Amino acid sequence: MFIKEHVYMLTSPEKLFARGFGEDYDDETPFVLHREGETKPPTHTNPTFLPDDLLLALQPVFQIRHPILMFPSLVRAYGRAMAAHTSRPSAPKLVAILTLRHSRQLFDWYLQHPAAPAPKVIDADDIMGDREAVRQLCREIGFDPDAVRYEWEAREETDPIDVAFFSTVAASTGIEPGFEARGRDLEGEKVKWV
Repeated sequence: MFIKEHVYMLTSPEKLFARGFGEDYDDETPFVLHREGETKPPTHTNPTFLPDDLLLALQPVFQIRHPILMFPSLVRAYGRAMAAHTSRPSAPKLVAILTLRHSRQLFDWYLQHPAAPAPKVIDADDIMGDREAVRQLCREIGFDPDAVRYEWEAREETDPIDVAFFSTVAASTGIEPGFEARGRDLEGEKVKWV
């Protein structure tokens, strides 16, 4: 099974609320998923809402992307998917997620837990431009490197959320050049943000 998710989507809600609303939110009671019929609370030492035993059963792979591309992309997607006010970087929802803190906390949890598998890391630039890096990652996590797809058929998304977040991939037929962070500089990107 392969699960792909933004780490902030797995982050415990009280952590997101505290980050987005600061002093206006002080509930420290952790929200943790329980399995149906479970009689005692699961062990929970990680920064997500998932029990430790579930996270320990997974092989974590962290895809990293340079923040000068990642953050504007997220703001644009939320602007398309939600009300216009949500796309302002100062909106509480974006304040809560426009950070690498959630990914770093989960990564560190995996590193520090004695029973956890070592997390793997791959750069988005390598996924787009280095097929051997992707093949090597597949071999390391037990996936068939020959099953990786670099071309696909374009499709039309109809759900507004899917349109906002997947329209570029859905309209493409393969990995498109030009989305790499290598060679970009902050001042050049700031011009685009304005």
